[in-house]
Amino acid sequence: MTTKPETTGALLRLLREEADEGEFRAVAAAPRLVDDALEIRARLAAHRRREAALAALYETAGDLASLRDLEDVLQAIVSRARTLVGTDVAYLLLSDPEEGDTYVRVTDGITTDGFKTGRLAAGTGLGGLVAATAVPYHTADYPNDARFEHTAYVDGVIGAEGLVAIQGVPLKFGDQVYGVLFAANRRVRPFSPDEVDLLISLANHAALAIENATLFEEVRKTAAVHERLTAVALDGGGPAGLASALADVLRGSVLVLDAQDRPLASAGEAPPEPSGLVREMVQARTGRGSAARGTVCVTPIVAADEHLGTLLLVRAGLDASDIHALERAAQAAALMLLGERTVAEAEHRLRGEILDDLLGAPHRDPEGLRRRAALVGLDLERDHVVLVARGGDTTRRRRVTELAGGHATRLGGIAGEYGGNTVVVLPAAEEPGAAARTLAALLTEAIGHPVTVGAEPAAPGAAALVEAHRDAARCLDVLVALDRSGEGACRDDLGLHGILLGAAARDELDRFVRRTIGPLVRYDETRGSDLVRTAVTYFACDGNLSHTATALYVHVNTLYQRIDRISALLGTRWRHGDHALQVHLALTMWRTAGRGL
Repeated sequence: MTTKPETTGALLRLLREEADEGEFRAVAAAPRLVDDALEIRARLAAHRRREAALAALYETAGDLASLRDLEDVLQAIVSRARTLVGTDVAYLLLSDPEEGDTYVRVTDGITTDGFKTGRLAAGTGLGGLVAATAVPYHTADYPNDARFEHTAYVDGVIGAEGLVAIQGVPLKFGDQVYGVLFAANRRVRPFSPDEVDLLISLANHAALAIENATLFEEVRKTAAVHERLTAVALDGGGPAGLASALADVLRGSVLVLDAQDRPLASAGEAPPEPSGLVREMVQARTGRGSAARGTVCVTPIVAADEHLGTLLLVRAGLDASDIHALERAAQAAALMLLGERTVAEAEHRLRGEILDDLLGAPHRDPEGLRRRAALVGLDLERDHVVLVARGGDTTRRRRVTELAGGHATRLGGIAGEYGGNTVVVLPAAEEPGAAARTLAALLTEAIGHPVTVGAEPAAPGAAALVEAHRDAARCLDVLVALDRSGEGACRDDLGLHGILLGAAARDELDRFVRRTIGPLVRYDETRGSDLVRTAVTYFACDGNLSHTATALYVHVNTLYQRIDRISALLGTRWRHGDHALQVHLALTMWRTAGRGL
């Protein structure tokens, strides 16, 4: 069969003009040729759609390469999905790990506010199913499709928008599912395999955009943290500057703890409470890595094998970039704390050496001593207060000295160990007794054990400091002898004991003690008995024999025997009137002197 040239020309013209199928069928003279022309028309249309899809993917890849704002990239993907698939609307849901559901992030063509702010529980509806399984799903008629779990909330939101046909594909990068990309119509409409493939490609680009944006945000935060912490280190900002910089850069609240989990500094509106994060802190320390829960991240500060402290961050929307930035900050914090400790140890050694020279050899090189003291801010030409503190065993003494050193530095003084005690020299800004009580309270609270402090004023000059140190130490001994551990006092606070402590005739005081209780002391020394402690305890219990026996952990009959022995040595009136006063005072002076008779 031959075809007229005018028929062929008409069909070619219709192909060129992209006419609809009805116009082709109107050329009734050649039905078979019309069918061929329509097939060519369909192939050309499919080819144009593929070209458009490739162009859209190319543009999307260009957007990602330029790393523009994530919001702009996601909006472009949703808009292109709507245009290329030819649907009424398109939208994108992102997963919320904290809430365990998904939420609408970007829309195109959506008109209702309730849809734009919607949330979808995992497994609920078509979108929840895609998010939970990471598998594409579509429906030509969602309201009547029984394959999906319908809820009143989801059906209400979709019904208000009038959506009927919906295609959802996962936003997946590796094993991570970030959310779901949707294209939808307000009428019944099937989706072709090509359209599904196109949506999957766009969704993959969206997932890549989110992944890249997350990495970019990590780099940005880490760089910002590094820049701010470098400035803090150069400015000598210490833990307080570290906490402030982190809270500012990460837009959260920060707490810095030392190696014993004691607070060093905090910043932000609501710093975390360590007592509620015991499990995470143990996990971070033992695992030497970050431990996160909800809005809180705990990161250890570690140098080599040494635990130096902990960083705690509270931030709404805590993500991987925050954790990585905090870990970078922990490295900087380790260097900062090591540097501070090195400086502190050097200063401590210098102050200790100066204190040793001040109290042990003040006349060896007075001018050199004055210059060295000035290096640590101590002016020997002004009045000072000397405080001597004692608080337990060697381990506690080191801690007491460390805390006292910080207190002294804040007040412009020095501190160190000397003669088995902690010695503090402060500018005379307050009365010695008040300074002693302040230091005793501070140290006792800090170490959880009574710390006793004796104090004495010192006139200008190294020699005066030596004299004041001796009297402050004796004042401390008197406090301990009077069972006033944990208190702070100066000589003026000790009443009669203070007067005797300051007496010029030390030899006379020694003779008084020897004359009053000498037989008792010598009896204990030769027999290995415990009569002196019995007498001291008797007076401490106000003469109550029952209380005295309990305090000594002896039977009351044993106590009677000891009392009789003391009476035989000191005379029967040792417990009565003026004699009792003299014996009690002599016992106190003997314990204070700390030497035999």
